Amino acid sequence: MTQRTFGPVRGAGVQVIEREGDQPISPGALGWRGFAGVLEKGPTDELIWLDSPDIARRRIGSYIADSFVPDAIFDSFKTASGAGGVLAVRVTDGNEVQAQYNLYARRGALLTPIGNLKAHNGGRWGGKLKRYTGDMALITDLTNTTLDTSDATSFETDEYAGGYIQLSGGLNAAKQYPIIGNTAAGVFTVATDQTMLDDLNAGTPADLRYYIVRENASKALSVEIKDGDENPDTEFGLYIYVDGDLVSTYPNLSMDPNSTRYWESIINEDAANYEVVAEDTWTGAITADIRPANNFGVIDTVTTTILTALIHDFTINSPTGANPTLLLGTTTDAMVAQKITITMTSATEGTAVSDKFGALGTVTLATLFSPPTAAGGALMNKWAPPFTATAGATALEIGDTLMINYKPFVVDALINGVLYPDKVNAKRENYRITDNDHKTITVVDGSDLTTSGATTDEFMVVAPLEFEGGRDGNADIADADYLQAWDTSNSLFNQIVDKNMGLVKFASPGVNATAVQKAGVAYAFAKNHQYRIEIPSATTTDDAADAYVNETIGRSNYMAVTFPSYAYVADPEGGADGLLKLTPRTGEILGREARIAVDNGGYHRAEAGLIATLPSVLKLTTGKRILNEELLNPRGIAVIKNKQGNYVIWGDRIPSTDPEWKWKHQREQMFYYENVLRESFDWIIFSLNNPQTRQRAYTSLKQFFQLEYDNQALDNDYDFDESCIIKVDDEINTEAVKAAGDMIAHIALKLVGTVERFVISIGKQGIFTSVS
Repeated sequence: MTQRTFGPVRGAGVQVIEREGDQPISPGALGWRGFAGVLEKGPTDELIWLDSPDIARRRIGSYIADSFVPDAIFDSFKTASGAGGVLAVRVTDGNEVQAQYNLYARRGALLTPIGNLKAHNGGRWGGKLKRYTGDMALITDLTNTTLDTSDATSFETDEYAGGYIQLSGGLNAAKQYPIIGNTAAGVFTVATDQTMLDDLNAGTPADLRYYIVRENASKALSVEIKDGDENPDTEFGLYIYVDGDLVSTYPNLSMDPNSTRYWESIINEDAANYEVVAEDTWTGAITADIRPANNFGVIDTVTTTILTALIHDFTINSPTGANPTLLLGTTTDAMVAQKITITMTSATEGTAVSDKFGALGTVTLATLFSPPTAAGGALMNKWAPPFTATAGATALEIGDTLMINYKPFVVDALINGVLYPDKVNAKRENYRITDNDHKTITVVDGSDLTTSGATTDEFMVVAPLEFEGGRDGNADIADADYLQAWDTSNSLFNQIVDKNMGLVKFASPGVNATAVQKAGVAYAFAKNHQYRIEIPSATTTDDAADAYVNETIGRSNYMAVTFPSYAYVADPEGGADGLLKLTPRTGEILGREARIAVDNGGYHRAEAGLIATLPSVLKLTTGKRILNEELLNPRGIAVIKNKQGNYVIWGDRIPSTDPEWKWKHQREQMFYYENVLRESFDWIIFSLNNPQTRQRAYTSLKQFFQLEYDNQALDNDYDFDESCIIKVDDEINTEAVKAAGDMIAHIALKLVGTVERFVISIGKQGIFTSVS
């Protein structure tokens, strides 16, 4: 067969024919495993590829209480020692929400929105803080351990678990009641030893205001915003941190959509960015001040080491030109950034609504609107700032709106950041920040801010500031959510097709629901891979394990199982000395199997015996009892046992439905061959259906299996032509076969076996007489 012709075809001259060479079959990947389940983070709409524990931490997070999948992933990396990799599908209940950081322009108006950054995917991992406040309708909404907010629209199950409740009227308003969980209907439960109702009755029972807070300790996304490295007067840089560690740098970005450095495109098209999504919301002209900053504002007062900022601005929307004024009252560190909109209901009164906390109450002009005193019949919110609006020369009318942009500093968040006191006239002069509250910044001793900053100057702060919000979407997960991962038509694992992945071993670690495990086996059957089921940790007898596999799940050539499936290991997150954690050993087993496969160049070596150690195992759920291998082994259930001081996998069988496929390693080797061959012959499709093409197919197959024979994957007790019989000849490729557009190859392999028993025959020799 020719591939290309160069030179004259019908004219005179030299013609060169480039003949098509052999088409070798590329060996498939070895040692890849696929896990589906709950993760701390990661996209839910794409397959997550992980080739190292460091990449795993960036893409899927760390250990979480809601799932054993992270344990399995990190266990598998440990025992695989670089062999293969992990494919992960994140399962949620669909209620996850991304954390967010709003971006504002560098101009005197404190809150001119120009865009936002969102966590790359939903979850608590991205957001430092989440708040909610309201008033109980009745004191009966409270007990010592429960609070009914009567709000069925603002919550998802357990999204505030791990947070706390504070009662404005309690005996001690600063007391924190730890939240165990909450319902979607807004009913919160605190620890059983708490006394919320008793404390409220002993305090100010008429004050029914409550505050709900959830913080993430040291976990959060942060962003630091600087001037651009190359064009500091017109561009900016973004630096992304995860839990305090710098992970992405974008030193030269532009707000101009026509620029090659357009920030939204640069960030969103960065293939190495697993952390943030950028959204540009600015529609006006692009100028130098339409760039984001961590904090950009106007100086109120300044001393040598302390800058006090104006932390609000005020906008009037009045068709008749009303000109009221507004002054903040005494603000506190507890008050948080928000927009407060006052809609006038008369010339002297209006209703105040916060974009963070909803209705705040009724505002009366020339009267201090101040938390936490009552106003308009509603208890005020300590997180909202006090203020006084006063009428001007032109009166307000019904429907006019007043907008307060309140933007305090996050207390202590600016420490170790940098302050530029006058970003207009002294652009480069800066000072290291040593402290800050909600409106003042203190810089290092020996500084003199007054040399460059003065009242009304525009300042800028550079410091990593944290995203807020975020919700996991883990609390209401049902079997149906896991079943999506194993849907043969729509599973994200389908994305491995045409990637030459060889055999992939799938599992849902810690998920023992019968429907889910059966779906995993069915998926493996449909896709010609393998699924590892788990026997529940409470199952500790041989008969019960046998019944679970053979009656509850059912036998299959496409699954593997080890008993016990769970064991005690050292808690990977530390804790008290000697603290153990009961986890499935699925990840560790699949990691060890991956290492053995790579070490042997294939799946023909039984992944069992003294080489199949499980070093993390400290104690089995079955105790020190010797398992009945006479029962379990013939049924295809491998065991974990202690041999020579190590826990090892002992058994090379599967619970097959076909006696021909009792050996686990042989079934895996055939999965591998079938998948590699299926994806290796696209080159032959639409080729000429003739002897030359059949010969090329034969040559490719022979070269591939000769290497497998040399690697001892085929039975070396026979010559190659006996261990591997390949037919792609005229006898099977008849005229009828060719007329149908088919080309047929028959391959018969003698797969290498395994030593399951070493039988030693020994006896006494007969009596003999020496003649020496």
